[in-house]
Amino acid sequence: MPTIDQLDILDLQCVVVLAETLNFTETARRLNMTQPGVTTRLNKVERNREYKLFDRTKGLMRAVTPTGFIFIEEAKQILEQLHRMITRSDAAHRAFSETLSISRSHHADLKLLSTVIAAQELEAIHILIQLPCSSDEEAISKLIGGEADAALTAWPITHSQIAAIHLTHDSLVVVLPENHVLHDRAEIHMADLRNERIIGSKYQYPATLKETLVAKCKALGFTPEWLCITASPAESVHLVDSGVSPGITILTKQYAKEISPMKAICVPFADGELAYEYGVAYRQTDHRPSLHTFLRYLKERCQLTQGHREKRKPARSG
Repeated sequence: MPTIDQLDILDLQCVVVLAETLNFTETARRLNMTQPGVTTRLNKVERNREYKLFDRTKGLMRAVTPTGFIFIEEAKQILEQLHRMITRSDAAHRAFSETLSISRSHHADLKLLSTVIAAQELEAIHILIQLPCSSDEEAISKLIGGEADAALTAWPITHSQIAAIHLTHDSLVVVLPENHVLHDRAEIHMADLRNERIIGSKYQYPATLKETLVAKCKALGFTPEWLCITASPAESVHLVDSGVSPGITILTKQYAKEISPMKAICVPFADGELAYEYGVAYRQTDHRPSLHTFLRYLKERCQLTQGHREKRKPARSG
């Protein structure tokens, strides 16, 4: 009688993906295999099981057989359990070694990353900061999937499986060419963007922030022109600073301070509701002391920093 040790994980993956695609070529592409390799795997499974999983005519896939349907549903559960085993054991290893892995979107500024690194020195927690993700969604996905213990992303953070803490609130500035007609303004109002082209990268602004800005412009009767032509905020500032491409860009006050344009002028936004907000997300089921020590430290340090910023704001004249 056939035994279970005649099957391996790649056998199951081939069968499951074949059921989704009903195509040997596409299955081979998804699994980074050759088409003959996929065929060999399927033949092996069907030979060892002594029944057919798929209806095939002259090598073409027609459908999953009734028996194959049951086999494939069980195979999916086995693969999911294997993934869960790896995820949980990796998380347990990090907990045992007191290492916290932090995912982050590329929006995180140097000030926030410095605060994270400081936790390692002051709280004796080993912290691994991952390379920046292309989006907030990717950073959260790594957290949910167990590849990270916390995620630094734009606020608000909403997901049924995670909890989140608000960390920072940073006002925005408009970066203008040195000869721009608005360069001597004390503040830039939303209506001033009516005839401007905003230079930026695809992910320069959190989706919620960009949506709010566009909505406010539309309420004033115009839609801002966006030029998503750069790879990073630093490149956006360079184009404005050098005058290579006519236009302006919008950054957080902190990021503009870090980049320090040579010629461009940074003018604050008058609309206080438009701000860059950041938070840290974590799994609700993660109760490790090291994680919660880190979260408490991060929150306290960010609140302290925010308090100092508020105190330094000049009083407005009546």
